[in-house]
Amino acid sequence: MESVAHEPTQAGESPSPRLEIRTVSKRFDAVVALRDVSFTIAPGELHALIGENGAGKSTLVAIVTGLQEADSGAVLLDGETVQFRDPKQARRAGVAAVYQDPNLFPHLSVAENIFAGEHPTRRGQVDKRAMREQATSLLARLGFDIDVDQAVAGLTVAEAQFVEIARAISTDLKILILDEPTSALTPGEAVRLYDVVARLKAEGTSIIWISHRMEEIRHLADTITVLRDGQHVRTASADDLDDDAMIRLMVGRSVVLTPVPRQTPLGPVRLSVRNLSLDGVFDDVSFDVHAGEIVGVAGLVGSGRTEIARAIFGADPAGSGEIVVDGTPVRALSPRQMARRGVVYLPEDRDAEGVISTISVARNIALPSTAALSTFGLMHPSRERRIAREQKAALSIKAEIDHPVSSLSGGNRQKVALARWLATKPAVLLLDEPTHGIDVGTKAQVHDIMRDLAREQGLAILMISSDLPEVVAVSDRVLVMARGLLVADLDIVDATQEAIIAAATRSASLTGDVA
Repeated sequence: MESVAHEPTQAGESPSPRLEIRTVSKRFDAVVALRDVSFTIAPGELHALIGENGAGKSTLVAIVTGLQEADSGAVLLDGETVQFRDPKQARRAGVAAVYQDPNLFPHLSVAENIFAGEHPTRRGQVDKRAMREQATSLLARLGFDIDVDQAVAGLTVAEAQFVEIARAISTDLKILILDEPTSALTPGEAVRLYDVVARLKAEGTSIIWISHRMEEIRHLADTITVLRDGQHVRTASADDLDDDAMIRLMVGRSVVLTPVPRQTPLGPVRLSVRNLSLDGVFDDVSFDVHAGEIVGVAGLVGSGRTEIARAIFGADPAGSGEIVVDGTPVRALSPRQMARRGVVYLPEDRDAEGVISTISVARNIALPSTAALSTFGLMHPSRERRIAREQKAALSIKAEIDHPVSSLSGGNRQKVALARWLATKPAVLLLDEPTHGIDVGTKAQVHDIMRDLAREQGLAILMISSDLPEVVAVSDRVLVMARGLLVADLDIVDATQEAIIAAATRSASLTGDVA
């Protein structure tokens, strides 16, 4: 595989590496997670680490931070070989990771979280005054003024991330690893994070940035390393790689989001929503979804898109209006009752709501079908395994059905979450951010699955997405929401990204990205 030496961003001799990954390999049973991976990171460099889900990024981070031990190879920090026992030891050595889901104690204060386990003391007691002063100083260094006495539970996701970064810089930080750091942030919050990263780089901190967002990587990265199937593919200056090149390196081929023309006519209306309202959230929303149709839902953050899907599914019932499924009105039904009517919902947060990570793939897939697979309340293991194998094959899930879902990549967890409901043979599929946080190759697979479900199997699909190219490429029709109102119903011929943005912003002065 091709390897390109790091080009220093400043003229002169290349600095000694801050971090060196030297022929690192890791295997989990028969699965090779990493194979002879080698690259270096310079001081003060933002180094993007990219690859499909399952490429080995998370395993490599786990080895660098002491969560796992490499089978072979070495990690060098400032020229010295290191092998951390745990993340706490890594943090003391100046290596810290911040993940997309903040790892904080919600009922402790900001200051207590920043110094968790490392509180300043005076005469053998925690020095709360010094702790508050130092916490305030660390946050100010990042450009933030947060009340350090408030509980973390009251913070936004962005503020919680900044608290974790403050905890990281409470030691002599050398390397900060940020894993999908902007996935849950608003555009404004992301910009603030970019500013923080720039400050840390200026201080000489090396940043490892893991993201699926190509435009973000282009904007921020000095250097990019690509992993594929556990192997190092290329390390190059960010200036030398455009989006197409990065995608080809990640998946081994070009992936282009393009609409696939419909070859079959639409079927009858499967889902009809009439005058649906929920006080203060959305008002007087009406639309239809036909059998064989994919209807995209776009709009600004907070426009009510997710809330409409949850209302249809019965998770947060609407205050008024009517929902009709296959010609039969339904009202005030629970999610379980809606699922029995053939309406299922795949939420955005698949780990919290879409799957049970601690149990097997097979059990996850079979759970919603328990009644159909049981006799006198007893589950038949053979039936459970049969339906799991069927869904594994249908969705190309790359995992053994006996493995826990927690061991799967993000893309495969998403497929398991989808398989759970497809096993019930639904009529209507409500998808909320179905490709959020998964790589471009798996995203294309999910799009193909959606098209097959609609066009070949006759499902009616309502897809909420923050990715406008995805909305345009996959949908037959696009609904646009703004401030709880359905402001446009666009045929795909008219649903350009520009038209969607114009519809979402036409009636009010709103801020933020169309999502």
